[in-house]
Amino acid sequence: MPTSEHKYSIEDLIAALLRDQGIHDGHWALNVEFSATGAAVKPQDQPTRTLPGLIVSVNSATLAATDPSAQDAVDAAVNPRKDASAKRRASGRKSPSTTLQ
Repeated sequence: MPTSEHKYSIEDLIAALLRDQGIHDGHWALNVEFSATGAAVKPQDQPTRTLPGLIVSVNSATLAATDPSAQDAVDAAVNPRKDASAKRRASGRKSPSTTLQ
């Protein structure tokens, strides 16, 4: 049965982004840019009262090359390169060395 929700760890998310971008080398981290804005907020339990509040939004996420010793750095080896012969086998094409003359 399909689920309507999929939860990813940060490491799994970085690995998925590495695969999406075709990155195979280096160590990578995820940087997230936030912005914060002050606002007047009405608490749910006291709707007649207004309190100072903070709204935080996510502006972007950036995949950034990092030092291997950085905390939570993910090695791009999680996205291994596929060699040419494996690609040919997957596509059903013959290797140039096996073609008939």
